Amino acid sequence: MTGEDDDDRTVFQPGDGDADRTVFEPVGGTATQRSAHIQPGDVLNHMFVVRRFLARGGMGEVFEGANLATDERVAIKVMLPALAADPNVITLFKREAQTLTRLHHEAVVQYRVLAMEPELGVLYIVTEYIDGTSLSDMLSTLQPDAVALGGLLRRLASGLAAAHRLGAIHRDVAPDNVLLGGGELRRAKLIDFGIAKDLDPGTATIVGDGFAGKLGYVAPEQLGDFDRALGPWTDVYSLGLLILAVARGADLGLGGTLVDAVDKRRAGLDLSAVPLPLRGVVERMVRPDPAQRLRDMDAVLAALDTAEVPGVVSSGLPRRWRWGAGAAALVAIVVAVALFLTGRRSDDRPASGARPAVQGDAAQDARSAIDTALPSVGCTWLSITDLQPAGGGIDVALTGVAGDPAQAQREIGEALRSRGIAARKMDFADVALITPAGCAALDAYRQIRATGPNRLSVPQRRFEMRTQPDGFAYAGRQAANAVIRIDIGDPSLDFALLGIAPSGRIEMLIADRAAFAATLRASRDELPIKDLGNDRYRLQIDLDHAGWSGLLLVTGKGPFEPAVLAPPLGSRGSDWRDKVATLAGERGWRTEMVWFESVAAR
Repeated sequence: MTGEDDDDRTVFQPGDGDADRTVFEPVGGTATQRSAHIQPGDVLNHMFVVRRFLARGGMGEVFEGANLATDERVAIKVMLPALAADPNVITLFKREAQTLTRLHHEAVVQYRVLAMEPELGVLYIVTEYIDGTSLSDMLSTLQPDAVALGGLLRRLASGLAAAHRLGAIHRDVAPDNVLLGGGELRRAKLIDFGIAKDLDPGTATIVGDGFAGKLGYVAPEQLGDFDRALGPWTDVYSLGLLILAVARGADLGLGGTLVDAVDKRRAGLDLSAVPLPLRGVVERMVRPDPAQRLRDMDAVLAALDTAEVPGVVSSGLPRRWRWGAGAAALVAIVVAVALFLTGRRSDDRPASGARPAVQGDAAQDARSAIDTALPSVGCTWLSITDLQPAGGGIDVALTGVAGDPAQAQREIGEALRSRGIAARKMDFADVALITPAGCAALDAYRQIRATGPNRLSVPQRRFEMRTQPDGFAYAGRQAANAVIRIDIGDPSLDFALLGIAPSGRIEMLIADRAAFAATLRASRDELPIKDLGNDRYRLQIDLDHAGWSGLLLVTGKGPFEPAVLAPPLGSRGSDWRDKVATLAGERGWRTEMVWFESVAAR
């Protein structure tokens, strides 16, 4: 899928005589190449309009479309008519959606919905639209160094680890099933889980336990070796081949006939093209015998952690948060946003973020309805900033983040309607988009969200970037100076502070009250943290990058282990969310979050 509008553009088409390669044909194919049921201009379930044909895959056709309510560009995958009559194929198609609508990871295409169009009689899946190019098309032009190649391996391994935790393996990890957003390796996304197999041994696919995928990148056990035992290790092998292909800048030529494919794997692989820091990891990924191979993606990520590849670490980012000299300054970078606790203001601005006063019974009922609904609105962290009765209904403004703001508005509107309240206006201007990678974190933190007076607040939602004076962290450069208030009000209560970015990256900024107090003592007159008395504090956070940033406050009984509260991408499955909930129950953890934006000077 790409964002090109050129009618001469080529798209994925299945090859007639070559099982290893994707054959390209012009978009303007014959009518017989198009679905008999879906055409540009069709509207599916009164929600999605079909814009244009994009590609045909092994199980269905892909169209560009748009959500009529939000105008979001989407990809629509429709089952091929020839397969639609097979109940086994329909089961597999549904399983793809059931797995991936629960998966939120930046390295995996985000699935929106599985639906049946009753009038046209087609089953379809809607996903995010990726404006990018297939990795297979760019193998000869990428020429990545060890850092870029290691970053790609970590990103895809992290995405596959998340899928495995949901109980599914991909079984077709190959360059033509990876799209590069904007043609960049760092934005790679896995697509087409159409042959994913549930890890439940009682679950079969249309191909049973045998071969699935293209011969060029499948594991030996998919070709009949090693008792056909499939599992996460199967994707490990294929991902290793993919990384080798990127390192070589060319397809590996491991296909041909089934016999040829088996023989080529048994003969071993030349890994000399893989940079030395990564070669040992890839070698352990592509061992023919699954018993001798890295067994899952967590093992791959752990191997990367010890491979000493410059710039490639467990968070997928450089290690760039540290205590400054004498612990006088706390430095943290979350994605492209640097958070510097170097507060120098002496004014004590009142905290905003406390909920506005209720005005009348209608507003009270509306606030109650929204507060009740918010914990169940997936992939969000929202707070009411204003609520007023208006025209027989209410006007409400919210702030925070949401993965799908339109869906969040619909769910909140429905909650109000169920109470007989009309939402005349719902203002989401201060709601930022968060990527699918951040959704799992939001959903985990939201289940232990604090109620009552706010302990974490900001006086405003937007801070203008200005040239920084001497003595500041970004002296002579443009940066915003955000002011944060922390009002714990209970010296016996421990707490931790974390930074979170819309990309889903999380960093532990202050590990506990003891670390916080040490910084306060060491700062002296250079106050990175201002003590306001009565267990209240003010922080100034300097940001040299325009955009939204979030802070998460966790209160309760320590310890607040970074591995639990700030796990790397790919480690945020249902097991992690359960662990957070369990520890929260044992230690009385409660969470609060604020979001604010640094904006360029006008």
